[in-house]
Amino acid sequence: MRARRPRYKTLFFFDRTVPREIYYSVQRRLNMIGYGAVWGPRSAVARAPIEEVVAYCAARGIPIIATFDRRLTLPPGAGVRLVRLRRGRWKSVNRILAALFGELREVLSVPPSEPLDC
Repeated sequence: MRARRPRYKTLFFFDRTVPREIYYSVQRRLNMIGYGAVWGPRSAVARAPIEEVVAYCAARGIPIIATFDRRLTLPPGAGVRLVRLRRGRWKSVNRILAALFGELREVLSVPPSEPLDC
C-alpha cells in the first residue's frame, strides 16, 4: 500500500524567470512548514501570457506571484499580488521566504505579532 502524500496549501506561483535551483530550494522549505508553490515552467500555464497566469492563480486561490522580472506588471483588477525578488541567485532562501510571507501577511492583513493561519 502506498504512503499517503501530504496535501500542502499552495500560496505562491513562481514564474519562468525564477531559476530552477532557487524554486526547488524554496519549495523544499515550504513543504517542511506545510505550504506549497507552483513553478511556471512546470504548470499548466507554462508559456501563457500574464493574463492567463493571473486567471490560473485566482481560480486556484494562489494569492502571490513571484518574479525576478523588473518589467512585469499585472493587469488592472488582478486578484493576486506581484512580488519582485531582487539580487537573483545571490538571494538566500530565508530572505526569499521573508519577502513572500511579508507580502502574504499584508494581503491577509495579519500583523507580525499574530500567527499566520492560511
